[in-house]
Amino acid sequence: MGESPKKGFLLPPAVGYSFGVLTYLFGNHRISLKYLGRLLITLLINLINLPFRVYEKLFINNKYRKETPDHAPIFIIGHWRSGTTHLHNILCQDHQMGYVNTFQSVFPDTLFNRMGRFLFEGFAKILIPGVRKGDNVTLGTHLPQEEEFALGDKIPVCFYYFWMFPRSILKFYNHFIRFKNIDSFKVNSWKNDYRLLVNKALKETGGKIFLSKNPPNTGRIVEILEMYPNARFIHIHRNPIEVYLSTRNFFDKMLPHLQLQTISSSDLDEHIITLYRLLMKDYLEHKKLIPVGNLIELRFDKLESEPMSCIKSIYNGLNLNGYDRAKPYIEEYLSSKKNYKKNKHYINEDLMEKIKSEWGFTMKEWDYDTPEHIEIVRDE
Repeated sequence: MGESPKKGFLLPPAVGYSFGVLTYLFGNHRISLKYLGRLLITLLINLINLPFRVYEKLFINNKYRKETPDHAPIFIIGHWRSGTTHLHNILCQDHQMGYVNTFQSVFPDTLFNRMGRFLFEGFAKILIPGVRKGDNVTLGTHLPQEEEFALGDKIPVCFYYFWMFPRSILKFYNHFIRFKNIDSFKVNSWKNDYRLLVNKALKETGGKIFLSKNPPNTGRIVEILEMYPNARFIHIHRNPIEVYLSTRNFFDKMLPHLQLQTISSSDLDEHIITLYRLLMKDYLEHKKLIPVGNLIELRFDKLESEPMSCIKSIYNGLNLNGYDRAKPYIEEYLSSKKNYKKNKHYINEDLMEKIKSEWGFTMKEWDYDTPEHIEIVRDE
């Protein structure tokens, strides 16, 4: 039998945030008393990290702000539970791809100063669990990660603040994905920080093409194209009923380790349903802005059943070189994941009907029906 995954310990991503961001977060959102201990640990680590991130901001970041990537980035988008992580991990087997890794996502300004890197990467290796609690995905400091966690470290613009403050998830969506009621200075600062993050990620991983996996960008196509007019996109989608069940399970497993305020089960359900509807409507409205030839749409079930065919279609569709060089590494990775254990899902009949009513427009858009393998529970 194989070894059990390392247990580890998760903390809110605020451990690497600036004091200005912490002031915004903790000054504008109520913290539940039961999480004060978690808050104090987070603030202590943040304080210890302070001199290292200040040094990097003053003496290192400016070098990378001036750089321009030679190739247009590729953005994997789609709802969180639609297979974005799986696709990202597959494509990152191609050595020409650069990406934000888990360490950079938590400590984006403790990346290139040696003492800070030594201390905090060692700390992260001890704390990070061997697998992600919500879906059994392997974790590690050098493995690919989405960049949203790092985008709110300097200025208060980040959708993933909701992990700490889940009651505000819809407010954060409007502010930080739709950029409503937020001044242009903050938006421009966010774009500049995003470019910096991309440039540092390419240096960190040695890649030539930045490969993003950041689901919030599904609703930010306008802003991404303003930064990178030739950006390429891969949108992966999944049966909406499976998306709901996977999302609810993921939240149930992850929120208890990251949240700083409580939220009722019914409110969480409503947030999940509303968030998906907003995100998919925004995507369908704005995808027409993407230049012809720069968008691939992919079904998660097909990626599972015919992975190499799907990957080849991505390379061909986006006019991306290097498939033959990457193929053996991708095949080796896929072979190592054959025993990956998926979660078993059940759904209440009334809830399923509500989801089909609220999200039916995507089921029609991508030709989905009720999944046969999901067990429907009927009220007595």
